[in-house]
Amino acid sequence: MKKSINLLKVLVALVPSLILMFFLLNYFPHTGLGRIIALPFILVINTVLITLGITFIHRLSQSLIIATWTLTLLFTLVVTILIYPQEYGPSVIHQLWNKMPIGR
Repeated sequence: MKKSINLLKVLVALVPSLILMFFLLNYFPHTGLGRIIALPFILVINTVLITLGITFIHRLSQSLIIATWTLTLLFTLVVTILIYPQEYGPSVIHQLWNKMPIGR
């Protein structure tokens, strides 16, 4: 029972990354053959990060558990954006940064 609960936690924690990958595939489709390697690599890296978070989280207090989950999920989203390939033009992170209306 404990293993199935941990597996469910990993799958639920992967949902934001999967949603982000769906949007990246729709808004940045020009990935070339890099998509074949990058998407499974992103899933493996995010699964490892989430699994490490779950293994260390049971030793913490309640407030640290919430902070650790939040940081883990944000870190997986950042990893997803940084690793996502772009065949030509600037990288995805540069294109997203240029579209933000911060200080312009």
